[in-house]
Amino acid sequence: MQMQVNSQTKDEQTLVSIIRSLPPERITQLIDFARFLEAQTLIEELAATESTAEIEADIAKWDALLASEEAQELLDKLADEALQEHKAGQTRPIHFTDEGRIALE
Repeated sequence: MQMQVNSQTKDEQTLVSIIRSLPPERITQLIDFARFLEAQTLIEELAATESTAEIEADIAKWDALLASEEAQELLDKLADEALQEHKAGQTRPIHFTDEGRIALE
């Protein structure tokens, strides 16, 4: 256990050292990559708890739900509400980075 803690501490120190040496735009890229890795880890954990058949069954349920007339009506309603908010000036423009990612304000 102590060896793992020391290794983790050393890894964290190495990461912090690297971050401090990067220009701001590279730090943003590093954060994006860390979020990608975090999402991949969650996906892998979920995949480990569900069988392929269960995942396929979930996908089929979502496909059927979204194909229903009721779902299409709800999506249309949500789109109309969003358009009304936009027309009323209650929305903000989305800004993108040079890499094509949504810029966080």
